[in-house]
Formats: sequence, C-alpha cells, structure tokens
Amino acid sequence: MIMVHTIIKMKEELENKQKDLEKANKKSLELDIYSNDIKDTIYNLKKTPLVKNAYTISEIDKNKIINYIDKVDNTNEEYKKIQMLSITLSNVDNELKDNREKIKVLTENNSALDIKISTLEKNIEDKDNQLDKLKEENFNLKMTVNYFQNLFNKLVNFIKKKLFKKLEDRENYMNFSKDLYEHGIFDENIIKDIRDEYMISINNSNKKQRDDLER
Repeated sequence: MIMVHTIIKMKEELENKQKDLEKANKKSLELDIYSNDIKDTIYNLKKTPLVKNAYTISEIDKNKIINYIDKVDNTNEEYKKIQMLSITLSNVDNELKDNREKIKVLTENNSALDIKISTLEKNIEDKDNQLDKLKEENFNLKMTVNYFQNLFNKLVNFIKKKLFKKLEDRENYMNFSKDLYEHGIFDENIIKDIRDEYMISINNSNKKQRDDLER
C-alpha cells in the first residue's frame, strides 16, 4: 500500500515537472524570436553626433530591450525549476530500484508461500486418503466382528439346545462348554447361562422320570 502511494506521488511530481519543462521550452522558443529582433535593433542603433561611442535609442527600442531582459529572467527561472526535474528523476530511479528489490523479495516470499501451501494441500490430501482408508478398514472390521459375533451367538444357542437332548449329548455339550470357559472363550455370564439351562434340563428329565414311575 505504501509502495503504491509512493509511485502515485512520484507520478504526480513528474507530471508537474513536465509542465514546467513545457513552459520553459515555450519561453525558450519565444526568447529565440526576441533575440533576433533585439539583435536587429542593436545593429540599427545610430551614433550620437556629439558623444563618441554613444548611441541613441528610441523609447520603443528601449522597451523592447527591457521586455527581452524580463523574458530572459523568466526563462532562467523556468530552467531552474527544470533542474529540480533532474533531481526528481534521480529520486524516482532510486525509488524504483528500491521497489524492484522489494518486489523481488515479495515475489520470492510469495513463491515460498505457494510451495508451503502446495505442501500443506498435499499433506491434507494424504491425510484424507488415510482417513478414508481407516474408515473403510473400520467398517470391514465391524462387519467381521459382527459376523463372528453372530457365529458365536449361534454356537451358544446350539449348545443350549443340545442340553435338552438325550442325556449323553447333554453331558458332552456341558463338558465342551466347560472346556471353552477354561480356555477363555466363554466368560462368566455365558457359562452361568449355560449351567442354568443345563440344570433346567436335568430337572425336566428328573421330573419326567418321576412322572413315568408314578404311572
């Protein structure tokens, strides 16, 4: 923002100095015309008859010379202003060199920032891909867990049903359940549940035997 303001200020100053230069050139051209006229006037002066090396001059010619001198003075003032143009141009050149260095640094910083942004975007893309992969693996893991959980539940239900079959099967499956518990496959709740089913099955069998004997 400061750089833009400086350039605008320099541009305005150059425009003003350019106007001064145009004025000076115009007055210089006018001065050339007056110079020829003044030369003619001076060459045509007449000597005075009574005083040696003296000339007579008319009022009109005198005014011409005075106006010429004024124009010379004004033109000199304009050219003094032009000298400031040279200083301004020098300042502009130095300022431009400084700004070029600043622009170069800013460009390099911007390029470095672009590289960092590209690297970050690549990292984000990689993380997104990893996250998608983890989500997919998590989904597959859940499906696998659900699958084996269903198989496990079917196994427990299968054993419970076998407990209500004939005596030999009941004892075999109860012993099989105890082995699974001892190996850490069944937990306390499951083995307790199976024992409860086992006891119900035994009670049912005993009751049936008593009923048969009573008949």
